[in-house]
Amino acid sequence: MLISSDIDIIEQYVHEKYFDKGNLIKYLNMHSIVGSEIFSYCDKRIGRDGSTSYSNWLDDKYGYKPLSVASFIRRIPFYFYVNDYSNNHVGDLHCLISGIIREDKDENALEKLYQSLEYMLYEKKLLLTDIFCYIVSQTHHVSDAEMFFQWKHYLQLCDELGSNDYLPNCFITSYNEALEKEGLPPIIYEIGEIGIGEVSWRTGSHIEFEGTFPCDHNGQPIMKWIGLRVKNAKNVTCSQDKSSRGRLLVELTPYTTIHALNCYNNKDDEDCWYQIYAGPQTMEFDYEILKSSRKRLKYTQQDVADAIGATVRTYQKWENGETTPDGHYLLRLLNWLDIRDVQDVVRYTE
Repeated sequence: MLISSDIDIIEQYVHEKYFDKGNLIKYLNMHSIVGSEIFSYCDKRIGRDGSTSYSNWLDDKYGYKPLSVASFIRRIPFYFYVNDYSNNHVGDLHCLISGIIREDKDENALEKLYQSLEYMLYEKKLLLTDIFCYIVSQTHHVSDAEMFFQWKHYLQLCDELGSNDYLPNCFITSYNEALEKEGLPPIIYEIGEIGIGEVSWRTGSHIEFEGTFPCDHNGQPIMKWIGLRVKNAKNVTCSQDKSSRGRLLVELTPYTTIHALNCYNNKDDEDCWYQIYAGPQTMEFDYEILKSSRKRLKYTQQDVADAIGATVRTYQKWENGETTPDGHYLLRLLNWLDIRDVQDVVRYTE
């Protein structure tokens, strides 16, 4: 039989508009193990087209496992939470379970979710609207389960650091700050695709990237936490809201170099930095390619000089790095030595 504290939880967290409290209490008094049928038994189906007021994941074997009455009552606030979208509150249990199941249909992950929800409600005393809606408001994404679990870890770090900033304005920045204060490695946010399969966009003297970029209180990107190495730029700015995806803009100079982390390799490969851009003042002629290409094709220096209309002594100076061919002769060298990409004859200084 239910005790008075159980009835109090039902009264506080189950809305009579959506659910029949009498049926709920009746079921719980009659059973020792609570099955998923309890939700349809109590639901009044007043949603659009008679849809359920609870998450339909609770009818699925991946979304709900039978519980004891005591455990079920502890989780009533989450099972029977109905969001008020008219107040711009976006997010609920269905969103979080969807995020977990999309990544991995693992009952351990589902149990981890419920334990996190219990921690936030019963230990941190957070409001249900904040629990379900905070990460959505940060990311503008309704099922970011990974960041939800990061938030739970952040709340634990707050305990250790003596902080009560449970709902920071920019979560990804505050989380990395807390990680570093505790001597833990921060998250490095790599750039994402911009457009369809592009790493960056070039517009005049600017290069633009897309991704999730931690920013300071002045809105400036914190580059040590971003998978970009930018040197000698005129300016680096960022436009995004809280922890959502945004754009990072690099204003170039002739000496700017940009490298991006893991933008071309596979997810499971070792970390690798790739050059995205190098300004003209960082470029040098790589004379060593001339010799290697000539030997690959079994040409003598005289053969090459004759083919491109230069003296052998002039060619020898190019191959030895004493002088640099002008554009006219460079094109001829690329042609005759079968050097198919101009980048092959360029090396960069930083």
